[in-house]
Parts: sequence; C-alpha cells; structure tokens
Amino acid sequence: MPVRRLNRSAVILLTVILGSLLALTCTSEVGLAVPYTSYIYDFWGRAVPAPQAYLPARTVGGDDLGVGSFRDLRDLFVDKSGDIYLLDSKNGRLVIVDSNWTVRRVIDQFDNGGVPDRFNAPEGVFVTDSGRIYVADTGNGRVVELDRSGHLVRVIGAPRSSVSGVIRDTFKFLPISIVVDGSSRLYVVVKGEPEGILEFSPDGEFRQFFGAPRVTPSLADVLWSRLATRQQRERLGLFIPTEYNSINIDEQGFLFLTIIEGVAAKTEPIRRLSPSGRDVLRRNGFTDPLGDPLVEPPSRFVDVVARQNGLYSALDMQRGRVFTYDRNGHLLYVFGCVGQQYGATATPAAIDCWGDTILVADRITNQVTVYEPTEYAQLIHAAIELYEHGDYNGAAQAWKGVLALNANYDRAYTGIGLSHFMSGELVAAMEYFKLGNDRAMYSKAFRLYRKDMATKHLGLVLSWILLLVIVIAACAKMKVFAALMEWLRTAVRRVGNGAARRGGVTWTVWQWLVTTIAALGFSLHVAIHPFSGFHELKRDRRGSVPASVCILVLTIAGFVIIRQHTGFVLNARDLKALNIYREASSILVPFGLWCVINWCLTTLMEGKGSLRDISIASSCGLIPIMLFSVPLTVLSHFMVAEEGSFYYLLMAIAVGWSAVLFFVGMMETHEYDFATTVYTGVFTCVGMAIALFVGAFLYVLVDQVAAFAGDIYRELVLRRL
Repeated sequence: MPVRRLNRSAVILLTVILGSLLALTCTSEVGLAVPYTSYIYDFWGRAVPAPQAYLPARTVGGDDLGVGSFRDLRDLFVDKSGDIYLLDSKNGRLVIVDSNWTVRRVIDQFDNGGVPDRFNAPEGVFVTDSGRIYVADTGNGRVVELDRSGHLVRVIGAPRSSVSGVIRDTFKFLPISIVVDGSSRLYVVVKGEPEGILEFSPDGEFRQFFGAPRVTPSLADVLWSRLATRQQRERLGLFIPTEYNSINIDEQGFLFLTIIEGVAAKTEPIRRLSPSGRDVLRRNGFTDPLGDPLVEPPSRFVDVVARQNGLYSALDMQRGRVFTYDRNGHLLYVFGCVGQQYGATATPAAIDCWGDTILVADRITNQVTVYEPTEYAQLIHAAIELYEHGDYNGAAQAWKGVLALNANYDRAYTGIGLSHFMSGELVAAMEYFKLGNDRAMYSKAFRLYRKDMATKHLGLVLSWILLLVIVIAACAKMKVFAALMEWLRTAVRRVGNGAARRGGVTWTVWQWLVTTIAALGFSLHVAIHPFSGFHELKRDRRGSVPASVCILVLTIAGFVIIRQHTGFVLNARDLKALNIYREASSILVPFGLWCVINWCLTTLMEGKGSLRDISIASSCGLIPIMLFSVPLTVLSHFMVAEEGSFYYLLMAIAVGWSAVLFFVGMMETHEYDFATTVYTGVFTCVGMAIALFVGAFLYVLVDQVAAFAGDIYRELVLRRL
C-alpha cells in the first residue's frame, strides 16, 4: 500500500510539473495580456491578491469551426470522451466537435415519425455516458432525446398527473436545463416554475416536483401581512418560492442548481440536492458560496459545473467570473471578467469542463473561451486529489508548493494541517490550522490534544491541586493569612506615618492613594452586597471619582485583553486591527451618555443623586465585567468550540450582574421605588439612543458642509488659475 501511494503521489506531482511547463510555454505571452486579476477572500472577508489560476488558451466561434456564425450560444456540454456539444439556440442546431475542435456532426433537424423536425430556441443540452443526447427544446415545449447519430429516440412533452392540483392550469412546460442520473431519471428545470424541478421516470412519465427552493419570509414581511388590508395582501401575493435557472449532476448523483433571481439568489444561489430533495451543500468556508459576497450588485450565477474530487465551479453572469469551491465550500480561486478583450466574456451563459480545462460559452460574442490551469491551480488540484486518496504526505507537499506561490492562501495552511491531523501530529496540525484561520479543525485537534495531555498528566495535576489545598488549609488553621494581613496593615501604617511627618506633597499623594484604594476595595463590597453597599456608598461618601476612573480604565483594559488574548477557537477578531481609541470609546461613550442623561432626567424627576453620585455608582456596575475579563480569557484557552456556550454563559452572567448593579445603584442613589427606577432606566436608554442619533446626524451634516465648502474653495482656486 505505501508503494502504491508513493507511485500515485509521484505520478500526480510529475503530471503537475509537466503540465505547468506546457502551460507556461503555451500561455506565457497570453498571461501578459490577461484582462482580469485573481484574488481570494481571507477570514475577515477581505479580497487578497492571488496568482492567476487559469489563463485563456483560445476562443472558438462558429466561423472557426466552418459551420457559420453561432447565434445565441446558450449551452455547452462535454461528454466523458471529450466531445463538446454546442447549443446554437437561434439557429436551432446542435454542433458536436471533438476535443481537438474538429466538427463531428451538426444536428439541425431530425426525422420525427417520417416528418422532418427542428429545434425551436433550445436552451439546454445533456449527454449520458451511453451517448444519449437530451435537448431542452424550449420553444417547442418539450425534451428531445436523440442517439449518438442524431436519430430521434423519443419526445418527452408536458407533464401530466392523475392527481388534481399537482399541476396548475396555468403551467407552461418550457424546459431550459436538464440532467439524467445513473438510473435514467430525468430532471428538468422549467422557465418560470417556482415549485422546483420536474422529475421524470426512465419511461418519461412525470413523477413529482422536486426540491422547491422555499422562501422564509422575514419578520417585517410577516408583520406587514398581519397589518395590511385584504386588498393589500392580494396585491402583495403569496411568499412564492424562487425558481432555478440551471442544473448539473455530480459523480454521486447529487444535483447542483443555481438561482439567479429573488431573495434566495442573494443568500443561497447554489444548492446541492440529495435524492430526498434536501439541500446538503456544505457552507463551511470563510464566506458562503456567494461569489463576491460584499460587492454590489451581488453575483448572479447563471450556471454551475460539478468537477472531480468534490470541486464545483460557478459562473457569475454579473462580472464574468468563475468561482471554484471545494466540497466543504472553501473558495479555491477566482478568474475571469466581463469585457471584449481576449480572455473576457460579454454575457457568459454556460460553463463545463474537460479534466482541468474549463470552457465558458458567451451568448453575445457567440464564442467559447477555453481556459487552461496554471501551475498554481494544478498544485491546488493535486493537493486535493492526493488528500482524497489518502496520501496525506503528498498532499502536504503539494500545499507547500501552493504556499510558495501564494503565502496568503489560508486553504493551503489548512490542507497541511489536515495532513498532520490525519497522521496524528496534533501540535503541528494546530499550528497550521491557526495559520489557516480554521477554528473548527483547530478545535477538533485541540480536543484530542487536551485529552491526551489529561491522560498523561492527570495524576500529577491532581497531586499539585491536593497539595495546594492542604497548604491553604494549613495556613488558614495557623492563621497565616490573618498574620499576613496584620503585617500589611502595619507596614501601610508606618509608611503613612512617615509621609505625615514629611508633610507637603508626599502626605497629599499618600492620602489620595489610600482613599482611592479604600474606595476601590469598597466597590468590590458594593458588587457583592449591592443594596447595603450602594446605600453606604452615598450616605458615607465612601466612593471617589479617582476610584471610578480606575474602574473605567481597568474595564477598558479588560475589554482589550478579551479582544486580543481570548483563545483562538473563541476569538474571531483580527488581532492586527486593534484600535485602542475605538475600544475605549465603546466603554466611555455609553458610560458618559448614561451618567449625563440619567442626571438630566432624574433632576426633573426629583432624583436625589448628583452627577458625581451617578458616576461613582455607575462605575461600580462595571465591576463584574472587569473581574470576569481576565479569568474568562484564561479559561478560553482550554476550551473547544462545543464548550463556547459555557464561555458565553459566564459572560452573560457578568453582563447580567452589571445590569442588576446599575439598576440597584440608580434606585439607591436617587431613593426611588422599583417602578420609578424601571421607567427612569427605560427613559435613560431612549435618551441615549436619541443622543446617538442626533450625534450621528450632526456628524454627517458637518461632514457634508465641510465637503461642500471644500468644493467651493477648490472651484474658486481653479478658476483663478
């Protein structure tokens, strides 16, 4: 088995090297004039430059083939032998060429019961492994099945059902895309049909509507439908499912479909349906398979092709790009663009592949553009294939070759990590998973590593814990802690007496320091005993503004610690994008607004607290968040993803505790009853929202005025020049 794996790895890598040399020889001049750039999306959704994955090798039109110009090249298909089927829609013909682009046959008519018959604006073609040709004859409302020679086998017309209501009276059978599975079942996408695709038996009998892309209405839609009148609801219509526009089938018999219009086109434009009609497409990448997820207008996938080893490529009609994903939904590479240059497409209509070669049909230029993989894409394909066949070391070497060409390729780090993981090298796997920002796999590796460490060192850890408990118990029994505290008080008293003798600034600073520390200590008491604590805080003035400032600073520090040092599995933040001013403002702005607006409201509502009292009491409300930040951060380094709920539960407890302290602090500070405290708090929150809205409005207004003034100034200066 090792020898066979070694031979397979060597063959694949040698093929990649030879193919790369051939690609460089054939496309070196072309590569200089490629009209598009390549990129990949990182974990935070940012487009990162990447090497070219595919380069245009040639373009082929009808005149190049000697069959006359194509008119509306709607679809293409590559069969298992490499023959290419080009569907020339407006000319009503199917042109068949071999892999060398030599014309084999042109099917523009066929004998139908002794009568010559023709296609009428066909839009889809599919060829089975046995050579049966299926054409979606859209204009004639039928599916035509032909043999290899172009002779008619049968015609499948509009579906019929003995069950009333299954097929609407207004239904029109306009097939636009078709596939046939290994059991000879036919699946047809019908134009304008929201009930899903149509499934036909091997005998051509209609079975069912299949895999309807149901739309889940938003909360706003539901509320509006409840409030609207009957006439308005009738005008709005039902929440009708969106329709599919293309279909493809993979090696396992699962159906790939695309949605180009409607809400679903923005959220789930690609679906992979199981035999039960359930969408099983994996969406585990940094972004879902949406094409360009953050660019407007969104990508519009007009076609999709299933490839080897779980890969699939989707054709974006909006920008002429081809997005290729692996079986888990990770984006591998992007290429292509819209344009008139060589290598670009005007209105891409269909995509298919022959091995690693990708063909794209353009219905405006009526040409097929052939794209060949570069060394970069070939290494990616080789790495995935080697991993799929269990050659983890070979896959790791191929991924390292990818990293040599693109050090920003996160998927390569994950691929190397997977190879180490499958080989049992957990520490190395975690390192590469971290470099690849793959938190799910890092969590799996860490779980096994943690279990291994616990098994090896559990006895030692328990021994140390037992020893620590014994030492603490002995110290408590011998009153060591009490003696230590007494010694500390004596030392502080001596330092204070020395400062008092010296007087001046030293004594003032000492008094300030002692008062602040005492106020901080009492703040902890307030957090544990809120009712009595807040009462004493105001009555005995045991708080101080410096202590409040210290709590705010420590809370900000806690937020920064959480942001920067939370365990990798539970921390999805970009550590390089730390903005200390933003972190500070996330605490100071809400805190300041709360204090000021609460003081303004309670002044009108006979509240007894001053702005100082409110600030000191509110700062005590931040104590739980401040206290929880460091322990939670430490704890997060020992957690896996499944235990994240426990982490967030502890964080919620800290926030809830703070909310209780804010509430009790406001009630005791202003001497309110429960009900008054509730609506005062609500009004304070509303006031904060209004203040933020007004602030944002003024900011935008000032920015617009400044921009207008700048434009006027530049206009005057330019006119003088």
